[in-house]
Amino acid sequence: MRRTLASLLPLLCLIGSMMFTNMALAKVYKWVDENGATHYSSTPPPTGDFKTIKGPSKPAVDPEKAQSDINKRIEAFNKRKEDAAKAEQEAADAASKKAENQKNCAQAKKNLNLLQTKVRLRIKKEDGSQHYQTDKERNASIKRAQEQIKSFCK
Repeated sequence: MRRTLASLLPLLCLIGSMMFTNMALAKVYKWVDENGATHYSSTPPPTGDFKTIKGPSKPAVDPEKAQSDINKRIEAFNKRKEDAAKAEQEAADAASKKAENQKNCAQAKKNLNLLQTKVRLRIKKEDGSQHYQTDKERNASIKRAQEQIKSFCK
């Protein structure tokens, strides 16, 4: 709701300024009635003497300049909105990556601990058969786990 009102504000300002410009350019009639009361109206009195009060011949602000200013403000607002959305997305991505790194760090530490317990691990092959991990495979797995810890546990 707040963003909607903020995006409509320049348009409302433009409409308001156009209304006041038209009112300023309209003729205003002034007259005094039989009781001595002074009246101002956009329509002349039905009878009696009156004076015509003219508004300024042109608006105080150039409408083209005002529209240009409004367009610039709208562009600046949209840029700020896009930048904020981009920053929000980057922050969400960074938080997601941090959470994923923490998860991977914990898993790498768990794997390293398991590999260093001197228990021989059974490895399941793709064909369904199993074999015990050799010392060479175990050392390679330990090295890989240590590299993962360096990478994920910053």
